[in-house]
Amino acid sequence: MPVPEPAPATTPPVRVPAFKGPLLINVETTIPVLVDGKKTTVPLTRTLTIPGPRMALIRQSGAVTASLDADLKKFVNGLAGKAQDARFEELWDGWAVVQRNALQIDLAATRANVLAAVQDPRGVKASVVVTGQTAPQRTLDYFLSRGITAHLGTGETNYYGSSDARVTNIHVGAKNFSDRLFEGKTFSFNGFVGPVTSSNGYVTGLVIAGDRTASGVGGGICQVSTTAFRTLYGAGLPTLQRQNHSYQVHYYDPQGLDATIYQPSLDLKFANDTGGALWFQTEWDDEAASLSISVFGKARDFTVEIGKPRTLSSTPSPADRIIPDATLPAGQRKQVDWAAPGAVMEVTRKLVRNGKTVRQDTLKSSYRPWPNIFLVGTGR
Repeated sequence: MPVPEPAPATTPPVRVPAFKGPLLINVETTIPVLVDGKKTTVPLTRTLTIPGPRMALIRQSGAVTASLDADLKKFVNGLAGKAQDARFEELWDGWAVVQRNALQIDLAATRANVLAAVQDPRGVKASVVVTGQTAPQRTLDYFLSRGITAHLGTGETNYYGSSDARVTNIHVGAKNFSDRLFEGKTFSFNGFVGPVTSSNGYVTGLVIAGDRTASGVGGGICQVSTTAFRTLYGAGLPTLQRQNHSYQVHYYDPQGLDATIYQPSLDLKFANDTGGALWFQTEWDDEAASLSISVFGKARDFTVEIGKPRTLSSTPSPADRIIPDATLPAGQRKQVDWAAPGAVMEVTRKLVRNGKTVRQDTLKSSYRPWPNIFLVGTGR
């Protein structure tokens, strides 16, 4: 009698762990830019990342869930929102005019791509389907038609320690340089920003008035005029009118490169010798207390070299000054100014073409010695 063969051993099925990789929903396209006066494009890439643990649950459903669909719509709406007017941006290889168009997106086709990735056991990417772009009102042609193709200069200052009132006035003044065209032959700071008055949004702050610091509307506007001075001075424009502050103000380090204004008599003026229009942009960061103003225009055939400020002479600061103030309670003491030595300083600016200096000028500043100033209350 034949011996029956033993039954084959059964091997338990291998359990494949659920795929927990993220899902990357990508949009890849290009947007128009103007580089050195020539139109071209640069890549635009944006990604919505759905984390792996969440995707593991979505993959089990095998569908585009309501929450995933909501995130997808929010992502797409951000891409297809309002087009942004063209303006200069500092890219990885220099300044260029960037025109950020609104993207036209096929949501149904994009959702289908997402569904395919969800149902693919190893799907990690889904593409947003871009069908076109909508241009903003201000395009590359706005700059190209005016010959504004080059970065000419950027000025920077720091306002760390400024009061809330001073910061407000800096914002109000700096907004005048926010994406703004200038087409004249003589740049006047006072003419450009208009009256520094409460009706124009300025508030009361501390201003330098004679031999003391006092309250006045627009205190802090000189932070903007100093920044604008550094911008245009660094761009190589001829200086027509500029006055340094009475004393060395710590906000304006390095010293010797500041400019005060006092309306209507004291102004900051430059000759626009670029042969075309100027375009201004400004940025500020209250957390870093930094303000910058940039100017753009026709490309120049020279570079500007600004030397470090040189101190020709120095005078020690005088003794502390005490000023009675009836607005403070009796006996209260408040410091409103900090001591600074007097100084005579010079800065040399060179315009260099092909390695040779074609123009050179010297900026001179004379600062009075300045004491610590304390207000002492006499009020009741």
